[in-house]
Amino acid sequence: MKLNIENRNKIKTMKTPKHIKHEFKALELKLTEDSTSPHTIYLKEHAVRDHTKDKPSGRTLLILNIPPYADEKGIENAFKEAGDIESVQFLLKPSGADNKSTRKFIEDVASPSFRVAYVVFKKVSELDKALKLKCLHPLNSEEYKIKLGMNKWIEEYNSSVLLPKVLKEKLEEFMKLHDKEANINEKKEKQLEQEDSEGWITVTKRGKVQSFARTEKVENKIMAKEERNKKRKELKNFYTFQIRESKMKHIVALRQKFEEDKKKIAQIKQSRRFKPF
Repeated sequence: MKLNIENRNKIKTMKTPKHIKHEFKALELKLTEDSTSPHTIYLKEHAVRDHTKDKPSGRTLLILNIPPYADEKGIENAFKEAGDIESVQFLLKPSGADNKSTRKFIEDVASPSFRVAYVVFKKVSELDKALKLKCLHPLNSEEYKIKLGMNKWIEEYNSSVLLPKVLKEKLEEFMKLHDKEANINEKKEKQLEQEDSEGWITVTKRGKVQSFARTEKVENKIMAKEERNKKRKELKNFYTFQIRESKMKHIVALRQKFEEDKKKIAQIKQSRRFKPF
């Protein structure tokens, strides 16, 4: 217990980094009203050059150091004094407008760690109120309690197991969106491939030469061609020992051929079909 109290005191007295101190506002986030060990979160307006639909300009709040047990409803409870929240997005690290995430029909199970949250308010004035807050409400309320420990693990496991019917529906929905995006991209590429007013044509991926099928016959032809090229590049009879070995092999081959010819002549004599003249 003494060790835990000392570590807790060290965490409380730890200085905030300068870059966070000047850009972000620090507030305490509590699980309950009588919580003795609150977490310090850092928040500011999400301001980037290009905003996306899910993070609109003037209504998005960026929050750092969100504890692992905090969920969407808990964040809504904490900022309910500012106004109505449209959406809450949790990420492992901040993402810009140009970062594209791959859509999946089965979400990956994230490991418990401190996260980043993007809170989108319904009105611009509600974001201003959130930035002016001096304290936050607890994550838990009378209507909603955050699940912790064994109850949380059981709920996460049960939600991770999908029934075949639900999995099929998710897969069909994912494929519909994929086909729709593929058709849109194909139409865009076709439009780009058309000649413009100045006579220029944009080269796209569709204009590239399509690859041929790599069958076993084609593979053998390619390997034989590579073997011929390799033999052509090899240095033959370049060194003295190579010349000596080639001469010895030639002599051995001549002797073998001479012996084979003698056997053939003997066989012809035995069959009485030998006509030397």
